[in-house]
Amino acid sequence: MCSPRSECSTGRVVELPGLGTRAVTSASNHLRLTVEIVQGATIGVILSLLTACDRIPPDVPGVTRADSAGVQVITSGARDTALAWTFEEVGVLQDSAGAPYLFTNVLGTHVLTDRAGRAYVLTRDPAIVRFGREGREELTLGRRGGGPGEFQFPIAIGAQGDTVWAYDAAKRALVRFNPDLSSAGDRRLDGALAEAQLLSFRPGGLWFRRTDLVGDTLQVTGVYADTAGSAPLRRAATRLGGAVDFGCIGVPSAAALFAPQVAMHAAGPRLLVNDQPGYELWLYEGPRPIASIRRPLPPRAPTAADVRLLYPDGMRIGVPGRAPCVVPVEELVAKQGLSAQMPFVFDVVLLADATMWALRTPRTAEPVVDVFGSDGVYAGTMRERGLPLGRYPNGDLLFARADAESGGTVLVRVKVKR
Repeated sequence: MCSPRSECSTGRVVELPGLGTRAVTSASNHLRLTVEIVQGATIGVILSLLTACDRIPPDVPGVTRADSAGVQVITSGARDTALAWTFEEVGVLQDSAGAPYLFTNVLGTHVLTDRAGRAYVLTRDPAIVRFGREGREELTLGRRGGGPGEFQFPIAIGAQGDTVWAYDAAKRALVRFNPDLSSAGDRRLDGALAEAQLLSFRPGGLWFRRTDLVGDTLQVTGVYADTAGSAPLRRAATRLGGAVDFGCIGVPSAAALFAPQVAMHAAGPRLLVNDQPGYELWLYEGPRPIASIRRPLPPRAPTAADVRLLYPDGMRIGVPGRAPCVVPVEELVAKQGLSAQMPFVFDVVLLADATMWALRTPRTAEPVVDVFGSDGVYAGTMRERGLPLGRYPNGDLLFARADAESGGTVLVRVKVKR
């Protein structure tokens, strides 16, 4: 059972207030309305990466390197090898009484670590819980409400310097807290940022991801550097079909299952991007591409078994005022259809030590994660853990792990030995 202070004690289905019909139906297009405010000075200085030709010796087995208009192209082999790193669990985040703090669902956009070795986690109360250097709950920031320092529907957390931010999708604003944890007021997102799904701040600018509807049938997701009418750094275009009647609910349009999307994650001045379906990780410094990291895995078409990995119990569509509509996998495949190619990468993480992590399975499936070193070379594949959620100044990582006894999720601090 979950304790009263546990995140899983809420037990409620969270809707997306104020985001409109498209936000409800976008589940079929695999869109995530998340915003990530990546810390600037807080995350530390990222190691130098791929800036000199001698960083990757030309005789590394199975690795080729080329230069294309100033962009280093690094291709590792297609054969999977086990990641030869060891992971030692050194503790879990605890509540104020010393018991494991239980969560229901934690993504990378819900977690922030700072230079002092503390962790901030966004919960569904809604609130931000800060855990001290020893991993025990110290204090709680924010509460439900519409004023400064209050939340309606926060979906991501981050920092710039020593100021903590949370993105509230209902308020369309960043709810900010000063270094002394007093409210710094809200910063509304307007203009091009008003429709941003994901934001990452960098020194002197930002990146953001946005999805636009072009005409009635073309949906374009792009990653942009700043907001002054710039062209997208990377983009993925998806054709939308007509209206679909799922029986329990009808949707005005839907893309084929596994239609291409764009994943991004930033650390300091650099950004890692993958635009599906290909296996190519693009590394940017500000708006400038500096590296393309590749693995030549054989492409294949998706199947109904892949859809079951994405929606093990069928696709749940939130319906305001009614119980969620659950569409069986067989009906999804028959009525919505499948994309021509299965994506290789579903999400990416760039850490402050310049290592790169690529999730090759949907989050609902057993994880398969490819890890690349700071030199851009494939280090191996990890299958026992998902993507890291945060990194401490001493190099320890935070991972989510299911807690069999409670049925919830705990956050585990892990020491990595390479």
